[in-house]
Amino acid sequence: MDLVTLVTACALSVEPKLMHALIWHQSGGEPWAVVVQNERMPRVYSSMQDAISEAHAISIPNDTVRVGLAGLPVSPSKANAAMFLPCRNVAIAAQRITRLADRCKTHPRLKADPTFCGVAVYRGSWQRPDIKFAEAVAATVAKGDAPNFDMSRDANIELLDIGSETPPSNDFVLATGSGLEERERGWSSALFPSNAQQSRNESSNPPNDHRAAEQSPSSHVSSAHQSSAKGPIERLFVPTSSGRGPQ
Repeated sequence: MDLVTLVTACALSVEPKLMHALIWHQSGGEPWAVVVQNERMPRVYSSMQDAISEAHAISIPNDTVRVGLAGLPVSPSKANAAMFLPCRNVAIAAQRITRLADRCKTHPRLKADPTFCGVAVYRGSWQRPDIKFAEAVAATVAKGDAPNFDMSRDANIELLDIGSETPPSNDFVLATGSGLEERERGWSSALFPSNAQQSRNESSNPPNDHRAAEQSPSSHVSSAHQSSAKGPIERLFVPTSSGRGPQ
């Protein structure tokens, strides 16, 4: 099965082209990928079990890693097979982006581009939306240049078993009163500054910049095993498929 077919079948609540672009920038299309905060490249493993084991071994107190094709956020110790299953991973990410976009529609300024807002908050947070990542995804959607390729055989499992959504994180809990007003001002200024040119300049160094969009996703993933040559973890990384380089 190819990546486009999987995305079309599983991302039912989001435009497939958008989800395809998001996956390309997030994981390079690698289902057993783990992205650690402040690391420029995803860690790519040879199997789901390797990815889960190594995610559990990551020590990041009070923080999260992003796992699978679409980069679902999870505490390292709580990463599990359900979150890595390709179809379920993509379906849950699409559901979250849809909910976030719906929330953006209720704000007088964020509603200007709720999908962009939803992607930025999904990849970052309400307090620190990842503007650079959202811009990279939008550019790829506009160009239509996200590559398609066959998924590995072991990734074509449980295609239609998207199951139920995992419980929402605290970011999805609606605030009330002055707290909500303060948070909305933060969303508004971060996502849609009044000065558009200033926004572009500032986006080169966003608060929650994981540097995911500084290089092409293919270069991120293809060199993941080189960037993690510490201890026994090195032998678990695998190079990307040959068809996943830049076109």
